[in-house]
Amino acid sequence: MKLEINSSMWKTNNEWFEKWFDTKEYHILYGDRDDNEAGELVEKLHLKYGSNLTNILDAGCGAGRHVLAWSKLGYTVKGFDLSPESIAVAKIKSQKLNLSAEFKILDMRLLLAEKEWCGAFDLVTNLFTSFGYFENSEDHEKVVHGFAHALCPGGLLVMDYLNFNYSKTNMVSKETVEKGDHVFTIKRRLFDGYFQKSISYLDETGGKQTHIEQVRAWTLKELTELLLNFGFRVDKVFGDYELGEYTKNSPRCILVARKL
Repeated sequence: MKLEINSSMWKTNNEWFEKWFDTKEYHILYGDRDDNEAGELVEKLHLKYGSNLTNILDAGCGAGRHVLAWSKLGYTVKGFDLSPESIAVAKIKSQKLNLSAEFKILDMRLLLAEKEWCGAFDLVTNLFTSFGYFENSEDHEKVVHGFAHALCPGGLLVMDYLNFNYSKTNMVSKETVEKGDHVFTIKRRLFDGYFQKSISYLDETGGKQTHIEQVRAWTLKELTELLLNFGFRVDKVFGDYELGEYTKNSPRCILVARKL
């Protein structure tokens, strides 16, 4: 059954990610994210930067796709995520593969409080737009400060974000996505400085559910300034998961920044 979207479907919850990421429907909708794709990106980063890396932290690791790929290459890797469901899945995957990756449930805004992680990592990754969710600038600043806190001097941050120009130009305003027995009605808009996505579906009881995803619509210039404010220097920007050159028409904005 398809659902019509009305204005009530844009009602936002400041902590929308806390519940949505732990639902069964979230994992059904995004379950086709490819472990091989994650492995290919990690392999490319390994070839380009791996000679100076030992300890890696993946912030907002989800179900651990990238953490496990790094671990397979022999790195010491830790990952954290707010979602208990995702962390549980990541731990099971790691055990099945007999890998030594470690996982933790953690809100990335609290990374600064992790004293044992202070200066412990050569690389911090934040991939697949696992940032920009918050309503206020202070929370985003806490996260970037936390990245700097976790890195050793000279360590690298790889932040994979959406490309503002590409996302605005290629936005699909409405679509229907079918995943098995589930039908998701998805609407997108750029509103009040955020890219928003309204996702509606019927749950197991036949009740209508709607979740709003939103991420800050930052430009490359704004992201660069944010990192600069916390002691980073942006060394390189890539435009896709092949690590191709960044242009305004690139699908991604992947910043490689060094802690000074």
